[in-house]
Amino acid sequence: MSNLLDADPEFDGLDPGDLRALVSHNNESVLRRGRAMMELGRRASADVSLLSEVADMIRSPEYRQLRTVGTTSVAQLGTAGLVAGGSERAVALARNLASEWDAGEQSDFAWLMRTSGVAWS
Repeated sequence: MSNLLDADPEFDGLDPGDLRALVSHNNESVLRRGRAMMELGRRASADVSLLSEVADMIRSPEYRQLRTVGTTSVAQLGTAGLVAGGSERAVALARNLASEWDAGEQSDFAWLMRTSGVAWS
């Protein structure tokens, strides 16, 4: 059984530049853009030089407002990717980014993490 936070094999052959292009391309489905943002977050967990760029994308109002499924935003999926990557630095950044959101966004993200098997408060 797959988990929301599992790596997406569709993006295996893409480099971060390709993923950025997918996230920003308005002709892509919002869900695919969100999955690409999650993959960027996952990769940023292991690539310190990519962390600040992904954080800037997550903070972007465009991606915070762009909804994939239900109340989940592209930015939240990018933040989930940081958590999925597992590095301490990326998880700390994810916590910091989530703390910048309003209470509803924080609650939705906490639900997303819990349903993915991640303890999140």
